[in-house]
Amino acid sequence: MTNLPSIKQLQYLLAVHQYQHFGRAASACFIGQSTLSTAIQNLEETLGCQLIERENRSLMFTTIGEEVVERSRKIIHDTISLKELTKSFLTPLSGKLTVGVIPTIASFIAAPLYHFCKQEFCDLELVLVEDTSDKLLDKLEHGQIDLALLALPYQTDKFHTQVLARDHFSLVHHKDYTPAKNVQDFNLLPDASVFLLEREHCMTGHALSACHLNRVSCINPFEAASLHTLLSMVEYQLGVTFLPQMAINAGILDNKNMLATPSANEAYREIGILWRKTTGRIRDFKLFSQQLEVFLKHQCSLDFAKDRATSS
Repeated sequence: MTNLPSIKQLQYLLAVHQYQHFGRAASACFIGQSTLSTAIQNLEETLGCQLIERENRSLMFTTIGEEVVERSRKIIHDTISLKELTKSFLTPLSGKLTVGVIPTIASFIAAPLYHFCKQEFCDLELVLVEDTSDKLLDKLEHGQIDLALLALPYQTDKFHTQVLARDHFSLVHHKDYTPAKNVQDFNLLPDASVFLLEREHCMTGHALSACHLNRVSCINPFEAASLHTLLSMVEYQLGVTFLPQMAINAGILDNKNMLATPSANEAYREIGILWRKTTGRIRDFKLFSQQLEVFLKHQCSLDFAKDRATSS
């Protein structure tokens, strides 16, 4: 039989590439540095080429070494998927499940979702990771999370996407803020009166698009880092903002002198869950997404998505 590299050798190679240091890579793999070095040398002999240039205490991956690292990463992912496939078949929704969630969703569902999963899946260890959409998709691509819960639309062609629910936007203003009363066309709001999140939060783009807000002059140049900062602006009658129904249903406006007026044009964002197309846990993820859809309807009072089409 052909002499092939071992999975362990490829894992060691990826560790050296990640840490750019033999000692730190060896510690991360819980082995001695000499064992790691020998494994890399054996890998190079098996492949018949030099992967790493070593000089004193420094190292540099060769051109072919970088290519081997990329191929090795895929091989490791495929091997993990194979193990996941058999585990999912034997015991559905058990073990660790890491779900990435964007801040404008995590703020309102994190605790209830933990509670829901403990009740529904007693063998499941749920781990939530909160981050922006771009960072979560990068983590999903590199296997650092299993699923990503995002607001759509978003560029997600690399992944399987399951739309779960619609989260409608409402205009939020102080009850005494006259310019916002009885407004049908949001573009008629005063200049610099619309407060939004920082551009890295996808909710800003979704709100602008869904509410057909295209007059730039009505948007205040201040960009908030959180929804609570937005509400402080509204509370002092400096202007208005847009909030998703998920936030309103979670009580973010409780005990505040603010009104939420649903958009007349059915403005909404979609809530979707994503996973890698190569995963071996498709059965698990489909089951989890079905239950998550029920959770969003009953816990967050969101509408089921009318168009449940998926990309794959």
